[in-house]
Amino acid sequence: MKPIVKLLAGALLVAGCAHGPKTAEVVWPEPPDKPRIKFVTHYRSERDMRGSGWDAFLRAIAGTPSSNAFVHPMSIAVSADGERIYVADSFASNVYALDTRANTFKRLLPDGDLREAFGVALDSAENVYVSDPKNKRVYVYGRDGKKLRAMVKDAVRPTALAVDRARQLLYVVDSATRDSQHHCVLVYSLAGDLLRTIGTRGDRPSEFNFPTYVALDAAGNVFVADTLNFRIQVFDPDGGLLRIFGEQGDVPGTFGRIKGIAFDGLGNLYVIDAEHAGVQVFNPQFQLLMVFAGLQPKIEFLELPAAIAIDPRTNRIYIGDSGAYPRVNVYELVNTSREDTVVPSPTPTGASPAGRG
Repeated sequence: MKPIVKLLAGALLVAGCAHGPKTAEVVWPEPPDKPRIKFVTHYRSERDMRGSGWDAFLRAIAGTPSSNAFVHPMSIAVSADGERIYVADSFASNVYALDTRANTFKRLLPDGDLREAFGVALDSAENVYVSDPKNKRVYVYGRDGKKLRAMVKDAVRPTALAVDRARQLLYVVDSATRDSQHHCVLVYSLAGDLLRTIGTRGDRPSEFNFPTYVALDAAGNVFVADTLNFRIQVFDPDGGLLRIFGEQGDVPGTFGRIKGIAFDGLGNLYVIDAEHAGVQVFNPQFQLLMVFAGLQPKIEFLELPAAIAIDPRTNRIYIGDSGAYPRVNVYELVNTSREDTVVPSPTPTGASPAGRG
């Protein structure tokens, strides 16, 4: 998209927030069904954390004066208390730290420290782990942005990260390249020792074709977005294969282009499908519960989503979008308990987990 076209598209996207009376809440599913997901707000720059819709419209027309604005958010991590949001932006080659209590939005790292920022994850001390695919390294920073160490020398193209705080493990997805067989997940101690490698390139169980994102459930099981195999593979903390589900398709319950994955506090799995700009929600039994967002020229919806993180205490959902108006959208799980995630038997069409397992 040419710059001026993209600028105007972004302006039109936020124009609906700038004028007129307050609109009704945007929720999924739509009334008269009971809402389960609610749009809360969005962040584009520091002003968006405390500004009006009119401010956002003017910034989309004139450009954001501050250099601290999202361009291509690729990964998101949320602090244990839910007050700080860390967003790796690949085009900015930096991590933005958003403090929702202090309403601050700043670059965490010194400019020029990274060639690219893709994955971001936090350990129990809130040290920030950032993958740099171009440098083929993972760097560790303190909460103040001070570099602590570099690690990972074994990846072709390290992308998404996840930290198992209980077991003191770092999972590094190696998305590799078209010509490489090193499509795998690398498992490190937090000290930087390579402990094991999960998978290689292929389409059989425990093999990957351009894996992209990774998430851990409450038990420490490892969920890997096996993007060009159109499935999710699940491993135990020791690397043993537990489950494979998913298949290629364009209906709910199937996948077109899997990106970010994350868990809410009820154990439900959220899967971004960039092919349709939507988010599919599965219960712990891998049954489809619902789909929300999707492609619409409204700020509450999505265009080019990839990153997702969820605060399990509040079930606030953060989704990074790299479309015409790059931003992090904030949603919330509402009116839902564990009992609401049980799909009656027989399950509705499309609700059963697809694929092998």
